[in-house]
Amino acid sequence: MKTKVSIVKCDDYNEDLVYKAVKKSIEDIGFKFKEKTKALIKPNILSQHTPEQCITTHPVIIDAICKILKENNCEITIGESSGFYQEGGTKAAFRSSGIETVAKKHNARLIVFEESPIKKINNENSHILKEIKLAQPVFDADLIINAPKMKTHTLMTFTGAVKNLFGCMPGGLKQKCHLLARKDDDFGSLLLDIYPHIKPGLNIMDGIIGLEGEGPGTGGSPKKTGLILASENAIALDIIAERIIGMKPEEIATTRDAVKRGLFPGYDDVEPIGELPSIIYKKPKRILSKLPGFLNDFIFKNAIAYPFIDKEACKRCMVCVKVCPAKTIKVKDNVVFVDKEGCVNCYCCHEMCPHKAIDLKSSKIIEILRKGRDLLAKIKE
Repeated sequence: MKTKVSIVKCDDYNEDLVYKAVKKSIEDIGFKFKEKTKALIKPNILSQHTPEQCITTHPVIIDAICKILKENNCEITIGESSGFYQEGGTKAAFRSSGIETVAKKHNARLIVFEESPIKKINNENSHILKEIKLAQPVFDADLIINAPKMKTHTLMTFTGAVKNLFGCMPGGLKQKCHLLARKDDDFGSLLLDIYPHIKPGLNIMDGIIGLEGEGPGTGGSPKKTGLILASENAIALDIIAERIIGMKPEEIATTRDAVKRGLFPGYDDVEPIGELPSIIYKKPKRILSKLPGFLNDFIFKNAIAYPFIDKEACKRCMVCVKVCPAKTIKVKDNVVFVDKEGCVNCYCCHEMCPHKAIDLKSSKIIEILRKGRDLLAKIKE
């Protein structure tokens, strides 16, 4: 039996229109909610962007999902781990994306994955990640609702439902993964190592205004698409989305590897419910994937900041030891220190230290990113 993917037209982010479109998309695939389900919504919040930039899942999409969940008396949680290099991290990204406001409206709990306990999964059958570290709240939920944004991606060409689950990995662990998998084939394989352990029960894609060209961030350009897509299978959803925007699923590393591994039967085992339009997106140049390996290594190794404990300022109150989700802050000879080998770069210790004894040793690349961001903000003013 083919996997259903609904395609529902929705021209703009009008709250009522989006609610009706999202509800129809769920009904079209025959999905039924169970009463009092503990649901976790995983949006796409790359970093601290506004809805108007069309980089993050629009808050009106999340609002519609929350309304439908409340109609079924479900408990709602929204979880994410966004870009690591911006001050304020995921908390600030929840605010700028407008999703914090939606959460308050529906009394939904917001979870910053880098502040959550971590579940370690050892899997010798994985292709890239033999040990996978994911946020524990993902496994505490009865239902994962994956809410990606329709976008292009400079490394992966396309980023959709499967790629969005990468955000279930907290903090700087995501950057470390890029060191392990620099090319699209390898990174696609890494994503497929993670996918079976999360496997969302419902996937709803924001394709009203997508992002084309040099995505998935500010390098991309908004693209009016006017669609909401939904499926119980993330891979099936990606296959239809790829076809809509003029890409061949077999040419996208993540989708290709999913079929190769047997995680999905085949490219044609998908049944679109609704009109399958053709809306050609500009493909990214994929500069990053074409860089020499040593240059990729340099970029990612130097794009991670580590916490540094000032021995003189430290009062050994042990707050950092208690809040560290990875349990890598240790004490030896009455000295508190960070074990960098196990550090997930979530920076909870830095945020929570009451004595300002923990600083972040930023690399030059991080400083360049911050200065560039600040300069762009001034130009836009």
